[in-house]
Amino acid sequence: MRMIAVVLFALAAGCKAEPEPVARTSPSASAAPAAEHFGEAITATQSASLVDVAHNPGAFKGKTIVTQGKVTRVCQERGCWMAIKDSASDATVRMHGHAFFVPTTSAGREARVQGTVMMTKDGHECDEMEAVGAQLEIDATGVELGPPRS
Repeated sequence: MRMIAVVLFALAAGCKAEPEPVARTSPSASAAPAAEHFGEAITATQSASLVDVAHNPGAFKGKTIVTQGKVTRVCQERGCWMAIKDSASDATVRMHGHAFFVPTTSAGREARVQGTVMMTKDGHECDEMEAVGAQLEIDATGVELGPPRS
């Protein structure tokens, strides 16, 4: 009987005790989802904005660069291409040799792309002399997708 009284007393005392304070953290940038990687790791050291490449495509053609922009469209079949846009320029990004794909739901996300700069016209690569009206294209070997940007 004495044992039951001790147990009841301990339970009653525990109920009246102040709860331990719980550390609360507000959502922060560190709580943002991690970036997703597709294809090879991004290791190129030359970085260029789409605006810079569009204004001087000859200086970048055939070179491997890292660029970034907001994904505006994605191939809905398999994710084998996407379009990205920065402040004033855009480019089509093709996944090199269909070696990898991005999610078909990637539109609106921030993309960081490593690839070779190409100029295409009517679906074919063109040189500087034919570049009038050509589309900036990047043959991507690696893509990193971050969360949507506002």
